[in-house]
Amino acid sequence: MRDLDLVEKVQSQGIADKHNWLSPKEADKVKNLIKKLKPAKGDENSICAINIKLLIRKVLKFHFSDIFRSIYFVKLSKKLNLKEIAEEILKSKAKLIRIDHFYSPKSEDPVIQWHVDNAYSGRKNVKVFNQPDKQAIKFFFYLTDVSSDNGCLSYIPQSHKIAYALKEGIYQGDIEYQTYWTLSNFRKIVLKEKNYKYIKQRVDEKILKEFLEVSKNILDGKIDERLFDHKIKEGGAVVFDEAGVHRGSKTSLNDRMVLRFFYQRM
Repeated sequence: MRDLDLVEKVQSQGIADKHNWLSPKEADKVKNLIKKLKPAKGDENSICAINIKLLIRKVLKFHFSDIFRSIYFVKLSKKLNLKEIAEEILKSKAKLIRIDHFYSPKSEDPVIQWHVDNAYSGRKNVKVFNQPDKQAIKFFFYLTDVSSDNGCLSYIPQSHKIAYALKEGIYQGDIEYQTYWTLSNFRKIVLKEKNYKYIKQRVDEKILKEFLEVSKNILDGKIDERLFDHKIKEGGAVVFDEAGVHRGSKTSLNDRMVLRFFYQRM
């Protein structure tokens, strides 16, 4: 996929695939750098040093291999023009805010259920709300093949537009906050009459109705969730707006390794 097509697809649908993005040599290099660690998601060892604070922490702990790994990944991001692509998607200057990599062992449990990023992890009491423009564009590079029921990412198309409008309403005080991290709770807050009216003024109602129908069918088990899967071979990637509703499927066939880059508006 051309970068221009990728940009337009992420803007319109919230997500796009790009196959064979890494060369076989690059994919092997990345795998060799991270496969010995096999860090879990969120593990400190999975987070790369992309700023002075993280760099100092790695030095003080004598994690020099982490520093070498971080330098290589930053160089790779520049070679692949990820910042420029993120800026085209966001229509704004952007900055790299995170690089990480993690390992998901073979399992019959989903990597993560349907959810919305930056939704305060489902907390009930939130004092300070994030600006809706602070969502990230995420680049997920797969170092193993992923497919349905085997570690691929699933995404409900155009849900990022609804989530943006909802977050805008909460931030401006026009929508009363309630937990919306899970798909079920996200759907509930959107369905409230006052909230629906607010979102309808900012999102095409056809998109809104389609999302509500799809999400109901997912929750009721009346639709095959695999319809929303993005199957990628080793070396390919998905690029997506984290505001949309997505999940990580179970890794039933093999272990999964992922390298991720996050970009946010400056």
